[in-house]
Order: sequence, then C-alpha cells, then structure tokens
Amino acid sequence: MNRTDTTAFRNALGEFATGVTVITSIDGDEQPVGVTASSFNSVSLDPPLVLWSLAKNAGSLAAFQTSGHFCVHVLAADQEALSQRFATRGSDKFAGLEWQSGIGKAPLLPHFAAQFQCKTTYQYEGGDHVIFVGEVLDYQTGEGAPLVFHKGRYATAKTKSPGEPAGDAVNISEGSFSENFFLYLLSRAHFQASHDLNQELKKQQIGLAEYLSLTLLGMSGALAYQDLYARLEHTGNAPSSANMTTLQEQGLITETVDAARFSLTVKGRDLYVRLLAVSKAAEQRLLDEFDDAEVADVRNFLQRFIVASDPGVPSLWGQQ
Repeated sequence: MNRTDTTAFRNALGEFATGVTVITSIDGDEQPVGVTASSFNSVSLDPPLVLWSLAKNAGSLAAFQTSGHFCVHVLAADQEALSQRFATRGSDKFAGLEWQSGIGKAPLLPHFAAQFQCKTTYQYEGGDHVIFVGEVLDYQTGEGAPLVFHKGRYATAKTKSPGEPAGDAVNISEGSFSENFFLYLLSRAHFQASHDLNQELKKQQIGLAEYLSLTLLGMSGALAYQDLYARLEHTGNAPSSANMTTLQEQGLITETVDAARFSLTVKGRDLYVRLLAVSKAAEQRLLDEFDDAEVADVRNFLQRFIVASDPGVPSLWGQQ
C-alpha cells in the first residue's frame, strides 16, 4: 500500500457502492445551499442519528456549520441530473427547482427515494473533511429504486427478496418466457435497434435476405452464389435464386460473364452505403445514451458471449 497515492486510494474506495444524496441547508442570508454527497450513513437508531462529511474547501461549508439544520435527500434512480447539478461548483443550484422550507428552514426537494430532516448535533474534524452528525427529526420515503454510485459511475439498485434468484428466465407456472429470459433480451434489443434500418428496407422494397446479400457483397467483394448461401445459411436468411433475380432486376447486382460470381453495380454500392449509414446513425444515436465505459463493457461482454456460444458457424463478414 502506498499511503501517498491518493488516486489509488480513491479507486479502492470506489469498490464500495454507495447511495447518492443531495444535502441542503441555508446560509447566513437565509439563501439555500446544497451539495451532492455519497458519504451519508446511519449512526444510531435510538436516538436516530445520521452522519455525512463535507470537504473543508467547499464553498458551502460555513453555511452547514452555522445553520443548525440540514436535510438529506436520498436520490432515486432517475435523478442523476439532479446529482450532477448539486455536484457542480459555482452554479445557482436551485435555479428553476421547486422547493419549500422544512425544519430549520432547510430546503426540501419534492422528489426522493428517502428524505431525512435533521438537527446538527455534532461536528468533527476528519482530515480534509468536516463530519456532520445530525439527529433525525422527521423522515419520509418515496418510491422506486435508489441511485447508486460505484467505481466513479452511476448505477441503479434492484432489491431482492430473501433467497430470490437473479431472475427467472421462464415462468413455469404460466408456461411462458419472462422478460428476464436472456435470449429474449438480446432479440428485443436487436429488433428495436434495427427499427430505422427496417423502415429504410421497406422503403427500398428490399427483403432481409436481399439486404444481407448486398451487405456481404459490399464488404467481401464478388462472391459465388454458393459462398453467399454458406455464409448466410445460419442466419435463417440465406438468399434464394429468386432473391438474386430480384436484385439483378433492380440493377443492384450483376453476374460475371461466366455466371460464376455476383458483384455490386454502382447503384448497388450506393444503396449499400446508404443502408450502412442508416445503421451507423441509429447505432450512434443509441450509444449516445450511455457513457464510454458502459459501451466498452457491453461490447466486451458480447464479444465473449459470441465466442462462448459459437456452434461452429462460418464467419459472416470475414473472408472464407
């Protein structure tokens, strides 16, 4: 252990998943102040005491030290934006927010997973922080899962009943799959993510087997019909001779003189690029909803899952 390596120490602490809170009070001018804190914890049930800590260089430290009261809001899973707002230095954190005065005039926010109105009973020096201990005078609980912070990222928590498994894939009593069935989740995700592409295919009057054939020819170059069929057979959308005829009649593919291989025409390559652009735009729009670490984790998992589940089917896009 290197006691002077604060980054490593912070990373080690990050292994402990915590809830996320917004703690509010008023300053000497009775103006609202608030901070985001993950240091909240219970101390005692009788009397009901809780604690949290605030950095000594925080601009609102003096307000919390002198106000005599504070309110802890345990944030719900959909309040990540509120957490980020109160974690930002130098901004008007209450601008546009609805709130009302609680005990000791501490601001009360309307939405939360739990809320604790407290009287400040003790303050302790704790290194580069001040530790506040408060007696809980009133509390309320809300609905929904709490917001969680782990390894520098937001997460959500799902409660489990004692002995409950991670999630039943099949509802035996009803003889049906549940929404926890993993293959259903994969299929549903693919279906929804492909919505824009499917709409474009319908517009272009192109079926899925024809689309896959166009894409394969676009990525691999000229291929014999047997190669196209072999690479696409396991998808359930291997092209028929009728599919190839349709593509030829639409001027999207052409055969070599000896009819040995198919390749894209200029029109076919233009359509291939258009369809690829539609897919990439949809992918980017969806991935923008997640941070880089989440995307990397999912990509890594799917790559490993593909290897683990491979029954020996040929590579779809790679060269044979």
